[in-house]
Amino acid sequence: MASTIRGMWHHLAQQPESYERKQYYAFGRVLGAGTFGEVREATFTPDGRHVAIKVIKKSGLNGDEAMVIKEINIVRHLNHPNIVKLLDWFESKDKYYLVFELCTGGELFEEISKRGHFSEKDATYLIRSGYESIAYLHDHNIVHRDIKPENFIFRDRTPDAPLMLADFGIARIMKSDDEILSTMCGSYGYAAPEVLLRQGHGKPVDVWSMGIVTFSILCGYSPFWRFETPKPLMAAMLSDNIEFIETYWWDVSENAKDFIRRSLKSNPSERMTASEALQHPWLTGEAASTRDLLPDVIHNFNARATLRRAVLKVQALNRIRKLSLGSNGRSLSDSSSSSEKERAMGSDMEVEQDEQAGGPSGMPQQQSPLPCSPPADPKESIPGSWAPQG
Repeated sequence: MASTIRGMWHHLAQQPESYERKQYYAFGRVLGAGTFGEVREATFTPDGRHVAIKVIKKSGLNGDEAMVIKEINIVRHLNHPNIVKLLDWFESKDKYYLVFELCTGGELFEEISKRGHFSEKDATYLIRSGYESIAYLHDHNIVHRDIKPENFIFRDRTPDAPLMLADFGIARIMKSDDEILSTMCGSYGYAAPEVLLRQGHGKPVDVWSMGIVTFSILCGYSPFWRFETPKPLMAAMLSDNIEFIETYWWDVSENAKDFIRRSLKSNPSERMTASEALQHPWLTGEAASTRDLLPDVIHNFNARATLRRAVLKVQALNRIRKLSLGSNGRSLSDSSSSSEKERAMGSDMEVEQDEQAGGPSGMPQQQSPLPCSPPADPKESIPGSWAPQG
């Protein structure tokens, strides 16, 4: 009788049947927000378990709801101690709700900066954890495609908390090891050159991104920090010449530098695989330094953020000035053509376009992944879900 009444209510309210499961969750504080929605802490009321619910507005998907269904179908089958688990999902007529295990330890860089001590040896533990999750994905023909520090979070705040890989919004299941993916993806600063050049890509893109992460946590800045615009940046990425500034790298082992060089080979076929990374002497040996890197890491990370804000401020002022004055010194009025205004804004737009769009050549925003093809059976229920079913 109760199920019949609930079914009638869903029909009258025009809500999907799965929406009934929302009643089992008490929503709490907002943990984060992005382009498509937000992440809320919640309690699964039948047993008091705390979870994280990713709430995605359908209106923000521009009709491409298959992107969310794709993420669900990838994550629901994953079972690895370093990958955040999907526990349940349901939908309303306006939103999707993805229920994940709650990780409370904070993002990778955020937590490193709070530590009293951080050494190369500590870094090997974290990078090994990251590569173990990536190797697991690659063994199952899944490419994450958005590896970056923000997508690594600690399960909790205990000293030995495991590092967890999250956010599979633009991950892709490959039909074979030889399949070439072509959609633009990833985050500017971490995307591999073959992605930016639209040459087609596969599993090696995750290794490149891990190379950037590895370099950055050892010194606090990116290996390509000197290059603010696409052309010089791409030239540096393709050069296979990774610069290790002596001031910050003097006591970092040669094994660590070799590990980074092999991760950042511009030719994806020459890059080591995730499985090879786990066998590299840097992750398996005892040569890693125990010197405290934290002061340099924090200093460089903060200095880089300050510099970036200063650069963007100058560019914004230049654009305002060019909007006010045309190339011949006259004002650009509202009646001026849009093409004239665009010409006046000129090359100063380049860096901000990269920042907002996520990268050169129309690369997507960091929080706006491009959609991929939907799975064959997107509405299949999730096996092993612990939420009550009707």
